[in-house]
Order: sequence, then structure tokens, then C-alpha cells
Amino acid sequence: MSDEIVLNPEQEAYIAKSRADAVTKVITQIGSIGSPIAQHLSAFYTAAANPTSKEVLKKDLGPWAEDQTREMNLRARAFRQNSRTLLNKDFPSTKEVMKGKPLAKADLDVGTLTNFAQITGGQALGYVSLDTRMARQTVRPDSFTLYQCLDKSMAYQVVDYWSIAQATGGALPGSAFGNYSSVNSGTLNTSAGIYGLNNITLKLALDGRAITVALAAQNSYVDIVDQENANAALTVLKSVNWSNYWGNPTLYDAQFTGIANAVPTTNIFDFQQYKSDQSSSGLSNQQLLFNFIYEIAAKITSFDTYGHITHAFMAPATAGDMQSLVTNLLNNLVNPNFGTGPIHGVVINGDLVGMNTRFGTVQFPVDLFIDARDIPAQGIIINPTAGTNGAVTTITAPASVTVAASTGAVVGSDWTSSYVASSGTYMYAVAGTDSSMNESLLTYSAVATGIPAGGSYTLTITPGTSSNAVAFRIFRSGLGYNNTSSPSPTAFRYIGDVAAPASGTVTFVDLNTHIPGSTSIFLLDLDDRDDAIDYRYLLPLTRIELFAQNLYMPWAVAAIGSIRVKIPRFHSIIRNYVPNRPDFDPLSSNM
Repeated sequence: MSDEIVLNPEQEAYIAKSRADAVTKVITQIGSIGSPIAQHLSAFYTAAANPTSKEVLKKDLGPWAEDQTREMNLRARAFRQNSRTLLNKDFPSTKEVMKGKPLAKADLDVGTLTNFAQITGGQALGYVSLDTRMARQTVRPDSFTLYQCLDKSMAYQVVDYWSIAQATGGALPGSAFGNYSSVNSGTLNTSAGIYGLNNITLKLALDGRAITVALAAQNSYVDIVDQENANAALTVLKSVNWSNYWGNPTLYDAQFTGIANAVPTTNIFDFQQYKSDQSSSGLSNQQLLFNFIYEIAAKITSFDTYGHITHAFMAPATAGDMQSLVTNLLNNLVNPNFGTGPIHGVVINGDLVGMNTRFGTVQFPVDLFIDARDIPAQGIIINPTAGTNGAVTTITAPASVTVAASTGAVVGSDWTSSYVASSGTYMYAVAGTDSSMNESLLTYSAVATGIPAGGSYTLTITPGTSSNAVAFRIFRSGLGYNNTSSPSPTAFRYIGDVAAPASGTVTFVDLNTHIPGSTSIFLLDLDDRDDAIDYRYLLPLTRIELFAQNLYMPWAVAAIGSIRVKIPRFHSIIRNYVPNRPDFDPLSSNM
């Protein structure tokens, strides 16, 4: 049985009236005192009639806002101990009150504990300080640069077709002439345009979410469903935006075809080769890249290509590297009035947004997803609180990875003297993947060494027992890495992938044609008049309610679509640019 006294409505009304009458009487007495603090005490007694209303205090106290409540309560305590104090001309100050014996002997502290189960003392008596504004350290909607830049159009089937005029037909420039006499007696040579019908397959991207019924019913200070909707939508867009660049349905059936697998190989250029060709120029890597973009823009605009490069999409590390170009302007800054006139601060505009060329403006948008999957999934932390990485245990990791160096030169090798230093060593790491490119845990090789310039390393990958991997992603360390006892996943970068074998082993030949830690620059024609690239969708980003089989409320956020590279030869890629970055150097052990 509870000891609580239950009052009927009449009794509660009588008590409330008695309280109000008492408060009114006190307020009247205080008002007749004429003391400077009378209005503040009156405000407190007025608030007593409605003790749950903090707004009354805020309104009546004026400059004595809520943060002054503690000082007022100190005065009220002194008044209760000696009500005659009000008759004195000088009311005791806060400092004088705090010097009194009752407070001098008190040791009840607020405390600074953060574990609610351990909170005691004064901290247990106060409100919890909670900022109800949600802070986010996740990806932002404006981070999906390429996806946001692409025009969107509706498709009507999963397999989507479009026609393309590939050539005009007819004579070459300068040859479309004829003799006047041929009008009467000659033979007219006729021709027709060249047309084609292309297609893409739209793919389903989705992310499932679920919350408990209790959590949905809880009186939360944020809308939990809205928060999870946003998380799911951002997750889907991360996959879509990355696949816009690198999607490879040949190996990963769930992905659509990205730009890297749609652009002709003749439009893909190697920066390292260009750098070697320009070795006598004395230009920095940044200056070389700037010139290379200009030259490729000229090529795409040339006869028999007819494109128009408008954007050079680059990773943040590349953009940061390119900013160093503007520092050269500092060498030309001169202040002739130094010492005789006013000195003004110098502000350098480091926002290198693009270049003006003879073929039009080329913008330099930054997209952080270009190299988002260069680090193994095991080296990407997806749960900072628990330290969980992105590798999954449902995919079988390779049983072993062995490496053998060639004994001589190999055709197509890019192993230059810089990468085959006599004391240099490398290690490899391989992960199994499923059709959506989820990665298993890594399997590491032993230290590899002894490769000659112009040679190659051959990896032999043995699948695990009952392997369910559809492909393998291969990663390589920087030069000199040899930590076989406890290799770090973050010390490796992506260099390629290979389909998993139906049985037996599979080999991968590393010709150093993809330098670990390098990045690519995507030169695209986004001119509206060319209509050379867009994004097709069958289902826009949509929330789909799912059937609940227990006390969880499940749903999915899904989209069906694909990037469509309508005119592939209007676009180009620069690969193997190695920016100056603090986290990885292919010519260093990075230990």
C-alpha cells in the first residue's frame, strides 16, 4: 500500500486558494516596504503561485534573468533566517551572504560525473544539460559532387536504350566537291549518316533500416525515423556517386557501368608517362598536371572528336596539391610604399576553381568519392565508438597470397628505377568480395623483393575453403614496407582486382601500371548543348515500408538508376597522378 495522501478535487481547490491568498498577502506586505529589492521578491512570490512556470521569472525579473536565480535564492535564504533584514537600509550582498556560516560549512558540490549510474550529491539534484541540436560528423548531401552535377531523366525499363549519330557520312573535309559537268552526265556518289543504338542496365541501390516499436513511441527530442531516413539516403548516394566513376558490372554484377569503364582506352592518359616525357621541362608535378589538362581539353575539342571539356573532377588531395600553383604569385607581390605609406595586409586567394582555355572554361570541382575505396575496407572505420571496420566476415578471405618477381623485362611494365630501389621491399594484401564489392578480411603476402626495372610481380591467390568470393581486390604497400608480424590495413592502397576462379588458384600480374596512392582526374563534357552524359533513373530515392515480423519496424531507402555516358569519346581520364599527401607515399614505407 502506498502512503501517499490522495485529495479530492474540493480539497485540492481549497489548498490552492489558501496558497494564493497567502501569496497575495505577502506580496502586499513586501510592496509596502519600499526596499530596492521589493520588486524581485515580489516576482518570486508571484512565481510561487505557479511554481512550474520558469517563464514568469524570466518576464518579471527583467535584468535579473534566469542566470541570476542562484543569487536571488541566496538572498531568500538569508531573509528566511532573519526576516528583519528587510527593514535594514542595506540588504546584504551575495558575497556577504556566502561568507555566512551555513554556506561556509556546506560541502555539497555539483560534481562532474558523466556516468548516470554514479551521479550523487548536488549533481543528482539538477537538470541534465542537453543540447537538442543534432551534431553530425557524417557525409554531407553536397559531398556527392558528380551526382549533383548530372542532369537527371526518367527511364521506363531496367534496360534503357538511346540512339546516337556516330558520324555524318560523306567525304572528308576538302573532298565534297564535284565538276559542273557531272550534273548532266556524271554519277552522283551518295552516302548516309552512321547511327547506333546503345543501352545501359539500371541497378538497384538500397539500404535497410529498423527501429524498435518502443523507440518509435519514445518521446525523443529528435525524430528518429527522420534521422535514419537521412542516414539511409546518404548511404545509398555514397554507393551511387562512387559507381558513377568506377562501377564495374563485369566483376561486380550489382554495380552499373561507371565512367572509367565507358570511356575509350584512347581517352585514358597516364600522368607518369607524361611526366617522363616532360622530364626536361623543369616543371613541378602541379604545373605539369595543369598543362596536361589543357592539352587533353584541346584533344577532345579537335577534329573527329568534337567534344568540349567543361569540368575536371578531382579528389581533395589533388585539389590541395593544385593550390600550390597560386603561391607562385607571392613572388610578384611588391609594395612600393613600404615605409612611407600605410601598410595593408596581403590576402592570397587560394581558391583555384579552374582554368580559362581557348576552348572554354574548365572548372575544377572536388569530389571526395573518387578515391573513397582505395583503402581496404578493413582499414576504414565505420563505427568510431566501437572501432568497427568495414570488412565483413560473411565473405571468405583468400587462404594465401604468394608473390614471385620476374627475372627479366616484361612487356608493358612501368616498374621504373624509382620503384625498384635495391633495398626496396613491398607487401601485398588481398580481400575477397561479393557482387556488391563488400570486402572480406585481408590476407597478406610475405615480403616481396628483387624485382628488376621493367619487370613484374606475379601474385598467386588461393581462395579459402568453400570460398564465396566473386572477385579479389588487390592492395600494395609503399616502398620499404616489411611489417609481416602485424601489418596495418591502412598501409596499403588499391592497385587492381581480378575475378575469382571457379576452382584452383588465380594470378594477378603487377606491372606498376596502377601506382598505389595515386588518384585520377575525370575530364567531362557537361555542356548542355552536347548532352554527352546524364543520370537515368527508374525509381528516385524512395522510402519503402517493409512488413514487420517482430517488434522491429523495418523499412528501406532505395533507388534504381545508372549514370549514362551517352557520348564516351567526349570525356577523358588522367590516371596515376600522385599528390603530395601526409597519409601515404608510394615511395615510402609509411610506417
